[in-house]
Order: sequence, then structure tokens, then C-alpha cells
Amino acid sequence: MPVTPLDILNKQFPPARRGGYEPADVHAFLDQVRESLEGSLRENLRLREELLERDREIAGMRAEAGDIKEALVLARRLAVDMENNARREADLVVGEARLEAEQILASAREEDRVLTDHLVRLKTAKIHHLAQLRAFVHAQSKIVDELERE
Repeated sequence: MPVTPLDILNKQFPPARRGGYEPADVHAFLDQVRESLEGSLRENLRLREELLERDREIAGMRAEAGDIKEALVLARRLAVDMENNARREADLVVGEARLEAEQILASAREEDRVLTDHLVRLKTAKIHHLAQLRAFVHAQSKIVDELERE
């Protein structure tokens, strides 16, 4: 049974036959005090070692937390950089698409202009050929009329 400070304070030794304390009682009490103190010292040492281990674990966790925070900051920066790069790339793609669309429209307008010019020439040629055909038919009709009068 452990000895408490109150036990030490209240311990009274029966008087010995020669006016002192009974040596066996004193030695027994000292053994109790020694065992209790040794137990307390062992427990104190164990608790100190446990505290040191916990402190090491806390330091390791703090270091890991710092590493995790740093990784998160880097991941955020990377995400922002990737987003910015994606936006730039999207802007380039859109710009290239607009340029290509403008080129296609310009080409289509040019083709439309060429075809319109060709159509105008064809219509002009048609009018000219029809006029020639009418003149020829009219001339032939006159010839037929003259032949009929004869």
C-alpha cells in the first residue's frame, strides 16, 4: 500500500524499551516509504517518457500539417495557373476560329462575287444570243414571206 505524505506526517512509532523507537517498525516504515517513492519515481519517469513521445508526435503532426498546408497552397497555385492557361488556350482557339470563320466568309464572298459576275455575263450572253436568234428568225421569216409571194 503506497505511503501518502499525510501517512508520513502522522506516523508515530511506539516507544522502544530503551527510550527510542522500535528499529523494526522504523525500518518497515522506511521500506514502505522507499517502495512508494520508487513507484512514484518510476511512474514519474514513465509519464515523462510518454510526454516526450507525445511531444515528438505533436511535432511530427505539426510538420505534416505544415507540409499539407504547403501542398494545398501549391495545389491552389497550380489550379489557378491551369485555369489561367486554359483560359488563354481557349482565347487562342476562339481567336483562331474567328480568323478561320472570317477567312471562310471572305472566300465565300469572293466566290459569290465571281459567280455573280459569271451569271451577269451569262445573262448578257443570253440576251445577245436571243437578239441574234430573233434577228435570224426575223430574217428567215422575211425570206419565207418573199418566197411565198413569188
